[in-house]
Amino acid sequence: MLKLELKKIKFTNILLVSLIIPLLANAFGLINFMGNRETLTQEWQSLWTQVSLFYFSFFYIPLIAIIIASLWATEHKAGLKFIRLSPKKNMDFVGAKLALAFIIICLCQIYFLGLFYLGGKYIGGFSTTDFSIYFYYIGLSILLALPIIGIFGALAIRIRSFGIIVLLSTIFTIFGFATAYRALKIIGLSYLAIEANNFRFISPHDLILLAIFALAELIISLYLSNKFLKYENK
Repeated sequence: MLKLELKKIKFTNILLVSLIIPLLANAFGLINFMGNRETLTQEWQSLWTQVSLFYFSFFYIPLIAIIIASLWATEHKAGLKFIRLSPKKNMDFVGAKLALAFIIICLCQIYFLGLFYLGGKYIGGFSTTDFSIYFYYIGLSILLALPIIGIFGALAIRIRSFGIIVLLSTIFTIFGFATAYRALKIIGLSYLAIEANNFRFISPHDLILLAIFALAELIISLYLSNKFLKYENK
């Protein structure tokens, strides 16, 4: 199924978004850091707080939404005919698109971390440091992206308008931070954004809660995706 999905999608839009958004987040964060370097004295840690503030606060959830919506856009352009005529089950298509979106997000996060390193090393002129905590944040951001992929995958089946999906992702981001600032773990990526910006590790208890919410959201979104696809195929 993944090979089939790779043949169907047009990578131009996804590639542009995947390259530009992490680059913009790093650029804004680096510019802000360089402009306040006298007060931001912790080098890598200070740069990370600026970069992660822009990326995880404003860009990451919309990036995920755009990627999964782009994957479903190819099906909508064909009127979902390929899915209707295929002997494969609906969940095979849902699962394949979720897996492909997850792979793309993994690459985006590696790219984001690479830009962070290059900016700190060659523009900031920082000395070498232990990157384990940054790998920790990036790893969690990849895993916690799964329920977001599922949620916006379900929405993208029912909503063909790309603009509406982007608008909903922005509203979702605001809602996520409203819950995260109340120390709720409903939207894992929003909670992670606050912890990463404050350079804190998440406690084992909170990690378990995040995993439970993420798993529940993923299961519900997959169920709704299957249901929506059945409705659209009638």
